[in-house]
Amino acid sequence: MAEKLLVDIEQTLRELCAERAVPLESVRFFGSHATGTTQVGSDVDVLLISPAFEGKDIFQRAGMARGIHRSLVKRFNLPFDIVFCSVTEWRQAGSPLLQEIRLSA
Repeated sequence: MAEKLLVDIEQTLRELCAERAVPLESVRFFGSHATGTTQVGSDVDVLLISPAFEGKDIFQRAGMARGIHRSLVKRFNLPFDIVFCSVTEWRQAGSPLLQEIRLSA
């Protein structure tokens, strides 16, 4: 069930991003849903990697993805934590968060 849920979420994310002209290179899940250690109230942690985020700050990225979070929560009735990352940032994995995601993915 958990694996199917993540597949459904990824497909939905790809559709929602395509509607907003945000091509996704990769969708990565991390945290309790990725490791199978969810508890009641666990959020779904997801990293969206896109070349469209190159050179954009966090506010510009959030604007590009406007409405995605709300759509996911409505569709899956789960809390979500979405992290936006450019392809370069993912490859360099300079931040501690990206390093941790890379190790857990």
